[in-house]
Amino acid sequence: MRALVATLATMSLWAAASIGKITTSINNNKTKEQHMRRKLAIFSVTMSVVLAGILGCKSDSASSYGTSNPPPNTHPNTVVMGSMSFNPSSMTVTRGTTVTWRNDDGGAHTSTSDSTSWDTGNMPSGTTRTTTFNTVGTFKYHCTYHRSMGMVGTIIVQ
Repeated sequence: MRALVATLATMSLWAAASIGKITTSINNNKTKEQHMRRKLAIFSVTMSVVLAGILGCKSDSASSYGTSNPPPNTHPNTVVMGSMSFNPSSMTVTRGTTVTWRNDDGGAHTSTSDSTSWDTGNMPSGTTRTTTFNTVGTFKYHCTYHRSMGMVGTIIVQ
């Protein structure tokens, strides 16, 4: 986020400098006041974007991102999707166990096996799906939509 703020600030300075160069070559038909108003408008919009980015990233967020403990009120063998993560991210079960996938997040997710053993398909917010594991092994899985954001997990069947 700091990199984004720094980039936006740099862009703001660049835009202001560019506008300053433009004003030196203005047509005689436009006044300096109009150009100053344009510079002020561009600067105001840029600073609004930077400020919104800063205020939108509070460090006291109650997000469970990166945790491995299931949220409260979770039934056994349930993997909860929320905050762009699977919770727990790793689960060990015995052969024949049915795992429930529950999407508590605001957007859609999937639980998709890396080895194509299962795919819940699109799961809108508030939905559940189940998968029964009848084969012993380690099964890595991901969210098709958010794999690149690290939304991955593992089921170990004993």
